[in-house]
Amino acid sequence: MSHSSKARYAAAAVIDLAGQAAARPTTLAAIAQRQNISVSYLEQLFARLRAAGLLKSVRGPGGGYVLARPSQEITIADIYAAVNDRGAPNNDGDTSTGKTAALWRAVDHEVVKFLRGVTVHDVMLDKIAGPLPT
Repeated sequence: MSHSSKARYAAAAVIDLAGQAAARPTTLAAIAQRQNISVSYLEQLFARLRAAGLLKSVRGPGGGYVLARPSQEITIADIYAAVNDRGAPNNDGDTSTGKTAALWRAVDHEVVKFLRGVTVHDVMLDKIAGPLPT
């Protein structure tokens, strides 16, 4: 299974954005600095996140980005699907066939199911749904 760096960076940026004052837009430059991500890369990610309806842009002085929905309504699976060409996490590059291919599809299914149960708000509060490995 591959967790794309796009999805990891996008999730970090959205969680960062959610942690800012809700009423005030946040610039990509501010997020880029806090998350150590290039502004040009964030521009690409945020274009996809905006197209998916997860973010809104605010133009003009004091502009930037805000969440399009409350953080309790945005799942990590939503973010993955928005920035990855194939949607939710998958087994990119997996050459398994037969019985092992079915195994990895089942694993992917469980990961997606888990990520659908984790919201941006949950991550901000360090409250991840479901049991975590010890």
